[in-house]
Amino acid sequence: MIHRILEDKICRFCLVFLLIFTCAALFAPWIAPNDPNEIHYTARFAKISREFPLGTDYMGRCILSRLLHGARLSLGSAAGITIVSSVLGTLLGMISGYVGGRFDRVLMGVCDAVRAFPGMVIVLVSVGILGTGLLSLCLGMMAARWVWYTKVARNLTRAERKKEVVLASAMAGSSTTGILFGLIFPVIRIPILAVATLQFGTALTALAGYSFLGFGAAPPSPEWGMMIQDGRSFISTNPSMLFWPGFCILMVIIVTNILGDRMQEMFELVRK
Repeated sequence: MIHRILEDKICRFCLVFLLIFTCAALFAPWIAPNDPNEIHYTARFAKISREFPLGTDYMGRCILSRLLHGARLSLGSAAGITIVSSVLGTLLGMISGYVGGRFDRVLMGVCDAVRAFPGMVIVLVSVGILGTGLLSLCLGMMAARWVWYTKVARNLTRAERKKEVVLASAMAGSSTTGILFGLIFPVIRIPILAVATLQFGTALTALAGYSFLGFGAAPPSPEWGMMIQDGRSFISTNPSMLFWPGFCILMVIIVTNILGDRMQEMFELVRK
């Protein structure tokens, strides 16, 4: 299934696009033309130039440099939330779907309780207890998002455990761990990866929104949501302060949504 994804033109384009953004974030200290927090009062709202390829903001800081360094915070945080939530949720869901019984009932009750509250409420409670900051925000979002992976992994595992190869392996004395990670996980990994890809985009959007409201990264961090918040007062006089971080967020979300949808379509075709 992995080779099908790599051979698909749409998936390949999306992966290359995301790879470019990832490389830009990783190598930001070396490719950024300026210090992202360096203030140039004589160059406030500077136009596009060789020194400032995307201009400057209201404090004379290089917008391109802040975008590149901000990608490390925004994309890195969204990736961390997605990875931790997907790994934890998938593991619990696989165990719940295969073992069943009391563990399954208790876990599904916990999932239903978590889903009964809007994700924003859980995040705000986390921020209220731990204080504002990017780490508190990420922990709150993880606490609200793992249930989605648990539900998906559980339902897929329940369908796979009824197949003959799994039943035969269990009758032959294979361990539960061996069955889960040797037979079931290789089958369900693609739909889980598709869900994670879609959830990455929503995590990035939510992070930017919370930072815009002041619950995430603290100034002068060049986080994309914080950059949009900084440019809010200058939307009519210097809209580029909002345009560039908003454009980056929009493009990443579009690409991840296309990639996730395409992966789901390919998985459904393989199952048929």
